[in-house]
Amino acid sequence: MTEPRARLPHPRRHWTPGTCWRCEAREVPVLWLGPVQTSSGTGSFTACDPCLRRLETYVRRELALRDAAPAF
Repeated sequence: MTEPRARLPHPRRHWTPGTCWRCEAREVPVLWLGPVQTSSGTGSFTACDPCLRRLETYVRRELALRDAAPAF
């Protein structure tokens, strides 16, 4: 899988220094993606730009598969 090209941050996204929950990079710009709930509680899922791009690729693939699935 090839990585998408680097891009400028989206103007409406609020990047803050923190830890990426996917690659565990520390003190990097991260974007809050939403709450994550586990049996022990709720946390704030954040990701750095490379991990966010990778997650977006996964979402695009899932949507493409869903669109290609036969209707019942």
